Amino acid sequence: MDYMSDIVAFDLAGSPLKVGSIVLYSATGTRGMVTELLSDEDGTWALVDKTNLYYKTEVLKTIEKSEEKELIEKHFTLDEVNQALEKQKEFVPTEMDHSNVESGG
Repeated sequence: MDYMSDIVAFDLAGSPLKVGSIVLYSATGTRGMVTELLSDEDGTWALVDKTNLYYKTEVLKTIEKSEEKELIEKHFTLDEVNQALEKQKEFVPTEMDHSNVESGG
């Protein structure tokens, strides 16, 4: 098993992957930084800091740091959630109206 030293790794798009790369595992939406690379008989693997799991490098996609910042989790207060729900109710009809329904025949 080779660790980091001379490993050449590429993501699913063929872009170079190295320790410090910000990556996305699109199957689950997991994003994180590569902290280690290793290679064995099954392929090349990248350790992602957010999950502390190894992923085959060809299933990861390198993303820009700015993309990572845009995808940061946002926290809402209960009041903010209630306000958003009230606004949504304005656009949802509360009762079905059959006055405009025509039947074919």
